[in-house]
Amino acid sequence: MDLQAFADQHESDVSEAPMLAALRAEHRHIASVLALLSDHLNAIERSELVDTHVIYEIMDYMVTWPDRFHHPREDVIYGYAADIDHKLAEDRRRLERDHDHMLRNGRDLLQAVEDWRRGELGGAEVVRMGREYVQASYGHMSFEEQEVFPAIDAVLTHADWRELSADDQLKPVGDPVFGRRVQREFRNMARKLRRSLRRGVERQAVAEWVSMESLFEAYEVVNMANQNGRAITRDQLKRGLREASYIVLDEPLKAPLLCAANNTRLTLQWLDEIQGVYRDAMTDLLRVNRERKDRMRLLRRAGRPG
Repeated sequence: MDLQAFADQHESDVSEAPMLAALRAEHRHIASVLALLSDHLNAIERSELVDTHVIYEIMDYMVTWPDRFHHPREDVIYGYAADIDHKLAEDRRRLERDHDHMLRNGRDLLQAVEDWRRGELGGAEVVRMGREYVQASYGHMSFEEQEVFPAIDAVLTHADWRELSADDQLKPVGDPVFGRRVQREFRNMARKLRRSLRRGVERQAVAEWVSMESLFEAYEVVNMANQNGRAITRDQLKRGLREASYIVLDEPLKAPLLCAANNTRLTLQWLDEIQGVYRDAMTDLLRVNRERKDRMRLLRRAGRPG
């Protein structure tokens, strides 16, 4: 799963509680960091040059902010909701276990990155551990957004949310990367995230242009086929009328039969030519679509980190 897929699958409900909306927004931030990590893991696997310090900052951020602030705040809300509706107790236990595992795995991955930077661990192991971490994180957030958040929103009342808002553990905490000020220790990662965002916007604009260009070209293919089809039809009608007039003049008694036979022959010729025109048009449409896909693949490759 990538960042766009995660965002598309988990659109927020404008009617849900502000605290849940805030958690969803934090998930978007975390997903963007995971997407950046995935890009760098792919680059490591391809033996490309990567900024190793950015990878370190990514994992340092993950164990510094989500594991210390985001997940504990979720645990407080889950616990409160589970005390009201005991059917949520199992989800609460699962999520708390997930948070514990993610904390340990995040610290292990951070240590692996440090070992790799010192040359004490191979890149393949970092890639393996990193992908497992990314996949588990996406799965965890997806479960929360698809199953747990809606259940909590259905259980808690406005009074419950007001009581929760008074809990010091749920007070807003400034994100060191996505907050008003980027902390110095995460500045390289933040710069890469912003570059990825710019590239994403640029790629989207180019992708839309490629799609529009392909659409116009496809329109021209169909329009040209229709023009040729109309021209062929006009020519065949004129030819049919002309030959029918000759038949009537030459063989007036046999004209009905001869004209019918001639019209059948001309119709078969017309059908053959029309089929050829639209067969060519279909081939051209497939070519246009293939070119569009090739250009989109090039755009995706251009989006890989260097």
